[in-house]
Amino acid sequence: MKKLLLTLICLTSLFSAKAQNQNSMAFDGIDDYVSVAGASSYVIGAPGMSITCWVYPTNTAPAYPNFDGFSGFRNDVDADFYMVQVGPTAVEGRFRNDQGTAFTITSNILTVNTWQHLALTYADGWLRMYKNGVLRDSMVATGGISNPAVDFKVGTVTFANADFFLSGKVDEASFWSRRLTDIELKCIPSNGIDTSMSGLELYYKFNQGTAGGNNTSIASLIDEKAHQDGTFNGLALTGNTSNFVAGATTATISTAYLCPGASYTYNGNVLTVAGSYVDTLINSQGCDSLVQLNLVQLLVDTAVTQNGFTLTANHVSPTYKWLDCNNGYAVIPGATSQSFTPTVPGSYAVVISQSGCSDTSNCHVMATVGLNSLNAIQGLVVYPTYTNDLVKLEFNQTRNNVNIAVMDISGKVVYSVTENHISNTKISLNEMADGMYFIRVTADSESGVYRIVKK
Repeated sequence: MKKLLLTLICLTSLFSAKAQNQNSMAFDGIDDYVSVAGASSYVIGAPGMSITCWVYPTNTAPAYPNFDGFSGFRNDVDADFYMVQVGPTAVEGRFRNDQGTAFTITSNILTVNTWQHLALTYADGWLRMYKNGVLRDSMVATGGISNPAVDFKVGTVTFANADFFLSGKVDEASFWSRRLTDIELKCIPSNGIDTSMSGLELYYKFNQGTAGGNNTSIASLIDEKAHQDGTFNGLALTGNTSNFVAGATTATISTAYLCPGASYTYNGNVLTVAGSYVDTLINSQGCDSLVQLNLVQLLVDTAVTQNGFTLTANHVSPTYKWLDCNNGYAVIPGATSQSFTPTVPGSYAVVISQSGCSDTSNCHVMATVGLNSLNAIQGLVVYPTYTNDLVKLEFNQTRNNVNIAVMDISGKVVYSVTENHISNTKISLNEMADGMYFIRVTADSESGVYRIVKK
């Protein structure tokens, strides 16, 4: 008889632009499965066969008759090719030829409650089992399949009159009429299946509906090869079990932040919308590999709370920079804490940085400052405190580069003058409205603020 090559595959979903639903199917272990009628017909006279799948088993103590079938076909007479969990870590892979001879691999390679990629292939006189693209077991096998009427199933394997219903999840089930090579099986777990690959007969991504949502309107499981859609059996298609749920993650995932009002460049593409994006790159094994970027819109809380004479940024950040809005948004030296107590009435904002992004708060007016925050220059007397016109400034020695600025209650500078080489001077408030003013004096490297009331 002509040699038959057989491979069965279950894989996670792929995408090439912005990420789409990456779902799998959760099976309840009671009566759930997907069937494809007469799928054994695809491998009659074929050069080989393969099956593979991503599986997430949850049965920690399977024992007959409570085994857990992943995928394949079986009639126990002349057409078996399947994978089933038969122990806490044991996977049984079997090929039975049309002469009724069975060849069985039982390999302790399974990990419960974890996604893993399994594959079973038959060709060239060998039955082979793989996990995560690595050959884990093999045995000599012979013969082929000639029965065209055996159903391919996902989520169960039928034995006699019993079904080994799966407790767990399956993603990207596929069935091939040739053996997948070791190189292909090394790359498939990281990059998935190209539907143009030769010998691919059935391919179910499970990327339908909404994970955990109400999917009862979905009529069948889509075959990406458009050969035969799968039929739902027992599946509720709503809730977090017996339904479409979140699938296996095969991409290398990284996270980046989209700053407010900015863009992010990803592999030459300028992104302006938060979301998940996928690209295909060459990994260390020489395989095309999916790389997924989760681009998160970073929203920095720029709200500022005033408590007495202190301003506090609401957002907890590694760095802060307080700014003087009335001085061209100049950075205030030393003001790098979450809270800031101005020494001069004015208008202030804060720059908050997080994860490489920065945002600036609105300006907040501090009409008054605490008495304890008013600074004085040693040797300078400013008087009188109450006046209807003149204010005198007397130094105890001659000073250079003296800047005198008068600010109103909002911190706005209403008068400013710079003098050099003076020991005393005076300024007039005659043209100003009655009220409280602050006189900021900068002399050489010293600075002081004095409160004056015009009445």
